[in-house]
Amino acid sequence: MKSPIYACRTDTGRQREHNEDAMAVLLHISCAILADGMGGHAAGEVASNMAIELMTAILQQTAGVPAAARLETAIQAAHAGIYEKSTSSLRFQGMGTTAVVTCIERNRLTFAHVGDSRLYRWRKGQLEQLTHDHSLQQEFIDKGLCTPEEAPSKVGRNILTRALGLDGPLEVDVGSTDIQDKDRYLLCSDGLHEMASDEEIATWLGRGFDAETTCEALVDLANTHGGRDNITVVLIDIP
Repeated sequence: MKSPIYACRTDTGRQREHNEDAMAVLLHISCAILADGMGGHAAGEVASNMAIELMTAILQQTAGVPAAARLETAIQAAHAGIYEKSTSSLRFQGMGTTAVVTCIERNRLTFAHVGDSRLYRWRKGQLEQLTHDHSLQQEFIDKGLCTPEEAPSKVGRNILTRALGLDGPLEVDVGSTDIQDKDRYLLCSDGLHEMASDEEIATWLGRGFDAETTCEALVDLANTHGGRDNITVVLIDIP
């Protein structure tokens, strides 16, 4: 398999003063990380950047460990570190972050996530969401209390049921998928998927532009629809 092609972009959006999203692409170990922080007084920015730094360190130190265990260990280590800092001062109290991370080994992509940052796969014209949001909106949908279309008006946005840095043990969702030629994998914060429909995202992924151009177009799309939140995307193209 040829080496995957990575591209990424982050933007503050049109309504926020600070960018509390963070991301990293680790080309030498074929991993990508995206985090969307939360917390007042820029604490969300601290949490997301801590998640990136701590997960990067663990991923680099655990080469050779099975991918699923490696990703979960990285998220748990970041969770512990962020929680410890959040209890160290009032400024950081209650801060947390989402996380979605991928790792490619041979012909499989393994992923792990917490929160409502997502991983999509675009394959042969079809878009599939590989992650399942850990949010109150998604819980209402799963329990049949509302439809996906009704959820935004019935349940508050950005109410997470899981996040790194919160008190108590953290459950991490881990999965994997086979890789096929011309697949595209998109990591994104809710600043994209809350602003743009899956159909719009699929349209841009299917237009055949290179990874960098596609990332720019997706960020511009979210901003065109209002840019209510920070927007971060990481795109992985399989040649």
